[in-house]
Amino acid sequence: MQITVKFTDVYDGQEYPRTETFDVPAPTGDLDEWADEHLRPRTGSNVGADESGYFAEIATCSADPGLVGREFSWDV
Repeated sequence: MQITVKFTDVYDGQEYPRTETFDVPAPTGDLDEWADEHLRPRTGSNVGADESGYFAEIATCSADPGLVGREFSWDV
């Protein structure tokens, strides 16, 4: 299924937002595990920083509208 995700990478308090549209398999089990497998690898930009956090919000998903607005975060 195709989704659009708003990613925000935060390094030392500075936000780096971007939006990506890509294909992923539909979640079949735990949603956090699905996000870890299919969204988290798209976070980060290899910026060296003492403090970092990664955020993803599903902006569009016509195949599963229930996913829209779901937010995930890592290393916060």
